[in-house]
Amino acid sequence: MVATVHAEYPFLRPVPSDHERRPSADDFDLIGNVNEALGLLHGKWKVHLLFLMARGIHRHCRLLDSLPGASKKVMIDTLRALERDGLVTRCVFAEVPARVEYSLTTLGWSLTEPLMSLSDWGEAHTTEVEEARTTNAQGSRTAVEPQNARFVAA
Repeated sequence: MVATVHAEYPFLRPVPSDHERRPSADDFDLIGNVNEALGLLHGKWKVHLLFLMARGIHRHCRLLDSLPGASKKVMIDTLRALERDGLVTRCVFAEVPARVEYSLTTLGWSLTEPLMSLSDWGEAHTTEVEEARTTNAQGSRTAVEPQNARFVAA
């Protein structure tokens, strides 16, 4: 197995060839952490709302206006989920009519950096991904047999 350690990610180390098929407990921990973080962001409008609030939009009506295609109920449910997870705080002002504003918590703000990194990655690699999809959709993939493939008789 030929593997290199990426300088930015020293915690990801090549797996020794004799243990190639068995993920370590650390691997499962990393995967679990990523799944946990992605679970917080799962939903059509969560990332949108986090970006909008990071950009300064906090009023309930302005958030809704900024999400074309989102219903009021869906937006409220999404905001409640973000609030439940500790990413957003809700403030109701004692006015007539009541004014409601949402803002990112410290935990919510801590998610903006990884989201911006994902955005940067998407911008840098969109063309490559589109090319790969086009290539693979055209059926021009060549079958490559893995080195240690095992076949089971039916």
